[in-house]
Amino acid sequence: MVGDQSAGLFPPVVFSAASGLPTAERDETSNEHMKTKTNLTPWLPSLMAGLLLTASAGTTVAQTWANPKTFDSGKGSWITWNGWGLQDDGTMLTHDPTLDAGNDPLSGSLRYAFPFTGAGGEQMMTFGTLSDRWGWDNGTIVNVVGTYKTMQFDFKLDPATLPAKNGTFGSLRAGLVTGTWGQVWLGYYNIPASATNWTHVSFPIDPSAAGAENVTGYCFYMWSGDNFTNMLMFNIDNIYLEPSTNEPPPPPPTMGIAKAGPSGVQITMDNKDAQWQRDGISTPAEGGPYLWTSQGSYPVSYSFTIADFPSIAEHPGFEAHMYLVNGDTGGGSQTSGSPDWNVPDLLIVRIENTAAGDVLAMVQWKTNYPAANATNVPVRVNAPSAIGTWTLTFTDSTHGTLAGPGITATNFTLPEDAVLNNFSPATSYLHFGIFKNDGANDGHNNYAHGTFSRVTFTGAAAAFDDEFNGPTLTNKYAWRVSSASAVQHIPPGIAWVVDWTTPATGFNAQSAAGANGPWNPATFTRTFRSGSKMFGLVPQTALPGTNSGFFRLIQRPFVKLQVLMPGEIAAPHTPTGKTGTPDTQTLGVPFTVTVNAVDEFWNIVPSTHTINITSSDALATLPADADLVNGTKTFSVTFNGGEPATVTATDVTDPTKTANTGTLTPVQ
Repeated sequence: MVGDQSAGLFPPVVFSAASGLPTAERDETSNEHMKTKTNLTPWLPSLMAGLLLTASAGTTVAQTWANPKTFDSGKGSWITWNGWGLQDDGTMLTHDPTLDAGNDPLSGSLRYAFPFTGAGGEQMMTFGTLSDRWGWDNGTIVNVVGTYKTMQFDFKLDPATLPAKNGTFGSLRAGLVTGTWGQVWLGYYNIPASATNWTHVSFPIDPSAAGAENVTGYCFYMWSGDNFTNMLMFNIDNIYLEPSTNEPPPPPPTMGIAKAGPSGVQITMDNKDAQWQRDGISTPAEGGPYLWTSQGSYPVSYSFTIADFPSIAEHPGFEAHMYLVNGDTGGGSQTSGSPDWNVPDLLIVRIENTAAGDVLAMVQWKTNYPAANATNVPVRVNAPSAIGTWTLTFTDSTHGTLAGPGITATNFTLPEDAVLNNFSPATSYLHFGIFKNDGANDGHNNYAHGTFSRVTFTGAAAAFDDEFNGPTLTNKYAWRVSSASAVQHIPPGIAWVVDWTTPATGFNAQSAAGANGPWNPATFTRTFRSGSKMFGLVPQTALPGTNSGFFRLIQRPFVKLQVLMPGEIAAPHTPTGKTGTPDTQTLGVPFTVTVNAVDEFWNIVPSTHTINITSSDALATLPADADLVNGTKTFSVTFNGGEPATVTATDVTDPTKTANTGTLTPVQ
């Protein structure tokens, strides 16, 4: 059994070291716990990650959306799917202020007028957002799993619409947009002749549908099947997601542990819905120049070392790259992660896993070609692995070599006019990054990561050499990151990475030298969120035992307050929750009192409740009420009465939390 048990606690889940393949074992002598064993490494056989849970009402991480799209003043946010027929040009898709399902003269509806011709099985599709912007562009993202049970809308067929050749008015398909361009189709509405009156349509939402936790919009689709030969016209109003009346709590978090990879810049493909995710680090906006033509002498070389890269067989298409970018692109392109597509002038060194079982190394370039891929390839060689140091060297403005692990240095030449006109500005930047490259959008590179352990540039004007061996990513160089979650600095000395799923509201990570405690707050060099998990970096020196450590998540409720006088320190899991003796205070001189929100064992619990301070000294100078910050707050108090006195903290936000009076403190 891991940790102490108390009323309301779920049984713990324990991860521990074992030899062989992961196994599961049930303790048949007790119904109290289940243990799951996973293999770690033989040189640290006792390292464990445990999870001890309390029952609690859950919260959701995603936003909610229950406001109907009523089209009061316009179409809203719509995107034309190019080539699929429906044009958002004011003719086929318009705002109709004359028709409203509720007969509201100040509202309107969305009008479709599509000229099916009856040849080729024409189809139409429209996409709409849940808010004014798309989810991937800071709009609303909704987790509909257990949160919403139906999608509803009002429909009205234009009486001027004639039936199709088969005598029907067709079937309108409705769905939800997930991630970037995915869809969860909910069903078909076979349009009846009676729909010339407003008709309410409702489709149930399948909570098990792929992507249902990441909904960004809704969509409508219709296919003529060669049946329509005229204009199909109808109106839609009041698109609405109906909330579930019995929203289940989210599942409790689960915890895991893994051996840390090499130090450096670890870039993880943490957006499972973005098949073209590209993230990385860029040189400072005010730095440079970085282009080889701006250095004043040759040779000029660019180099990056890949210390960690996913399996070729399991992760084809996964790519590491270096972008050399003209500064004339400007704006957000420099840290978007995707200057390879966005910018007009670019040179790329690209290292990619292939389906053939090796690595393809390329030099690519493009000039004056925005919103397109680089198609010029002066170098294309195959290598056995991506891991190692790759170097691009220019011997003059148009000639250079590409060298890397397992390949012979390969020469290349660039056109003189391309270099002269497009690769010679004083302003430029470099970008080192990773490309998910799930071309099939099947997620085979989801959460895969690569690590750059060193990047160098030998140009005379702006040379740098960074091994990322400082405590932070910018300790040596002012790197900019394209993503706060995908791009993470792993400093030297990190031995293990503890992870836990989200949401984990109110849960805290703890560690102990032994399975039975005593437990203390876990020591992480840094924590960060990537994808649906939180991660904590554990250096070898921070293991709670000499050669072992136990980790768990625990959630205990905030039940009472704690007052610490000067001279006292917190001591969770002791009878009084503190040690030490209050220092004698000087009459009329302010001193600091610490107030903590704690559980029944005196562990600090995150809270922002408002606290009121009183004193047994009727003449004391007392602070104004103030909010706790992450469960703690210091207050300034002055004793003026001359006699030993106490300080009491009371929760103003929730009076059911037990107030606490500090230790009687002498005054001189």
